[in-house]
Amino acid sequence: MKIKQSLRKLLKQNRGMVGIEAAIVLISFVIVAAAFSFMVVNMGLFATQRSKETIQQGVSQSSTPLVISGDIWVDANSTPPFYVFAFVVPLQTIGVRYVPMSANATQVTLTVANRTAIADVYAGVAPDNANNNPYTNSFSNLTAHVTTLGGAGTKAMLFVGNSNNNTSLDATEKGYLVFYLDLSDRATHGEHIYIQIAPEQGAPLSLDFVVPPQLTEGWSTVGS
Repeated sequence: MKIKQSLRKLLKQNRGMVGIEAAIVLISFVIVAAAFSFMVVNMGLFATQRSKETIQQGVSQSSTPLVISGDIWVDANSTPPFYVFAFVVPLQTIGVRYVPMSANATQVTLTVANRTAIADVYAGVAPDNANNNPYTNSFSNLTAHVTTLGGAGTKAMLFVGNSNNNTSLDATEKGYLVFYLDLSDRATHGEHIYIQIAPEQGAPLSLDFVVPPQLTEGWSTVGS
């Protein structure tokens, strides 16, 4: 009788051990599944973030951070036959806080009619001083400073209004890209002028215009 009781106790103890082992295995499966789920979710979030960054980078690279802000002005000589020897393109930034505009960071291509094509005419940002402030100087003065600061030949230089004295065009600033055309590059009435401004990041800003057919002495806006 005592032997039977002892065997029953032993069998009950074994059933208890099997139950504990099964619970341990089940808990292990739950922990592994939770860890795997966390890894999958984490990888999904990482992939989503990288996709978002890729899309944002693609959008920024496909859109230009520069826009034309106002009329394009052209300057003609004082005696017939009239020709354009200088013009001004107003610029501002869009969608960014600033655009680096140093000569090393930006390229400006110029084509005049079918006879002149210059890969880079850009001489950089004019130093910030009273003589180069576009808000207090005439376009003629700025053109003269291009020939002084930019060197010989056809050149372009950026004059920044409300400048904080750096080589970037900030969102709070307005730039005036002033072109001076050498004698052989000057455009007469009805001729096309094509410009491409390529900043360090983002798509280039391309623009073209036709020299007014009724060209007269001094400054006038394109289309006027």
